[in-house]
Amino acid sequence: MTTMSVPAARPAVFPPPSTPVLFADGDRYEWRHTGDVWTRTGGQWVPSALDDGRDDGTGWWSDAEVRASLNRAVVHWDVRHRFVPVAPGRILPGTALHSRIDLAHLPVGDFQPFAQYVRSARTGELVPLRDLIAERNEDFAYDVPQSVTFPKAADLLDTVLTEQARPEVSYDATTGRLYARYERLDMDWEVPRLPPVVECLHVFVLSTAPAEA
Repeated sequence: MTTMSVPAARPAVFPPPSTPVLFADGDRYEWRHTGDVWTRTGGQWVPSALDDGRDDGTGWWSDAEVRASLNRAVVHWDVRHRFVPVAPGRILPGTALHSRIDLAHLPVGDFQPFAQYVRSARTGELVPLRDLIAERNEDFAYDVPQSVTFPKAADLLDTVLTEQARPEVSYDATTGRLYARYERLDMDWEVPRLPPVVECLHVFVLSTAPAEA
């Protein structure tokens, strides 16, 4: 039997795509160069590299401190930092959206930017869209915008609702996040699946970084 290998993790190419406006419990902030990891728990960022709540010497962080640190990484193109939004459960958070009309009535301004995260088939984690594209084509990934304005995000979500199989879309005002989940046929011959259907997940995180249309 032939065994298909999963591509090894590559060094990071991009810094975080944006600085989130809001955070949610379960979000992670990682320093790739030291292995330090903080997970947001009860509104505080708890050292969690050891998968527990003990303070391992790195200290606890506040939302403001994490936001400021991520912003410095964005501005200075520091690829050693990573923000990982928490993945939703089986029920998407917030209010379910069923049509473009629902999207049009959201209390979101046209110029508000969102950074798009997608689930990686290799790791199962949410990663920035351009990081996922860079795994296959690094040159092309540089043309992927860091964030998009709300109308562009709404266009993408409308496409999910009208063209994808078993679509689910929601908006969570408490975290400023848009969610989309659907199924598609898996055409990745490097990592074949049986049955050949994969569940896709997109999370749009409200951002403070300048958006690109």
